[in-house]
Amino acid sequence: MSLQNMTKQLFASELIKMVREMPFEKVRVVELCKRCETDRRTFYYHFIDKYDLAAWIFSGDYLESLSAEQGRFTLQHAINILEKMYHNRSFYRAIFSDTSQNAIRNYSYKYFCELGFSVMKKHFGIEVLTKEMDYAVRAHSHACCELSFEWLKGDLDYTPEQFAILQYRYMPAELKAAYGIEGEYSLSQDRLS
Repeated sequence: MSLQNMTKQLFASELIKMVREMPFEKVRVVELCKRCETDRRTFYYHFIDKYDLAAWIFSGDYLESLSAEQGRFTLQHAINILEKMYHNRSFYRAIFSDTSQNAIRNYSYKYFCELGFSVMKKHFGIEVLTKEMDYAVRAHSHACCELSFEWLKGDLDYTPEQFAILQYRYMPAELKAAYGIEGEYSLSQDRLS
């Protein structure tokens, strides 16, 4: 691991510890740097603010899960990222609870919209999505982000696998085609119990 990534990981690990102790909105970069025994210039060399750091953690978890599937967006990829988020749910619950302008909820929504737009354009060989395609990507991204937050809070009682299957099942057909998702994913009653 490069020195730059080691420094980023140091900040990430400490941020995860801090949100176990306090609400995310109470986290201050000054205190984060003090705990990491570094100065603010080092932090700002790597990140814009604490939201940028939280987004880096989220992106890293997402891309790590994707690389385990050789870059293919599969059901197993969705299960992998949801398991990682569930394992670190106290962190994700804390950062998803923040509703400020730079909140990770906004970032994750935009992240999944841009990913969906890109995949759809490439798959269908078009420069501009139809209004219906645009709506399908936005609706699915919004639903997945908001339902993920409810799930992380404990409002939805599903295992990571069950939750991933539901996300796949209710994905719009055009998006499934663009991602190369085949078949139906169903949950039998015994798998929901």
